[in-house]
Amino acid sequence: MKKVFIYGDSNVWGDNFFEGIRIPDSRQWPNILQDKLGSDFKIFQEGLPGRLAGSDEALKKYKNGKDSFLAIFRTKAPVDFIFIMLGTNDLQVKYNKSSDTIIADLLWYEDCIKRQFEDADDRKKYFVDEHMPHIVYILPCNFSDTLVFNDKSHIERKKIIDFFKKSDKNYIELDNMPLFKDGIHLNFDGHEEVASRVLEVLKSYE
Repeated sequence: MKKVFIYGDSNVWGDNFFEGIRIPDSRQWPNILQDKLGSDFKIFQEGLPGRLAGSDEALKKYKNGKDSFLAIFRTKAPVDFIFIMLGTNDLQVKYNKSSDTIIADLLWYEDCIKRQFEDADDRKKYFVDEHMPHIVYILPCNFSDTLVFNDKSHIERKKIIDFFKKSDKNYIELDNMPLFKDGIHLNFDGHEEVASRVLEVLKSYE
């Protein structure tokens, strides 16, 4: 059985912020993906609304993605795949972060896993057959909200995508995705689309 660890924000959790509720389990993309893959795969869905790639949240520190990542990874390990779906919240106006900073935060996750892998005892315990998992970045999705995000947010998002296009990293670009009325969160069709895109990636490793 292949194990897939998905670490992300509200678009992993399944937020319908406009109605103030979580969408049904069956319509969240990690669960749709699980249904498509069947019993040969096990999906670990670790999404949190508001989670940052970095550690810039001073008041609600539980949203700082770096702070909880390693502990959660170790509870799920060993895994074959890690999908990091973060960076969108970092683009919010209130954090005023540059694309360079967000990119560095995103790359930290791969570096963190590599540091664990370098330890012989950890490599034996937390890695499948003592091999590095495949790490895939799901880049910040499009958004249309104008209260939380501004023109700079769109520019910095584009810079993040451009960086990954020129890199050797595995990534999925989500553009023109269908959203709920809040202009931030994937709607039901969006969740279906992400599940299909991730399925393509997983199948490419067979």
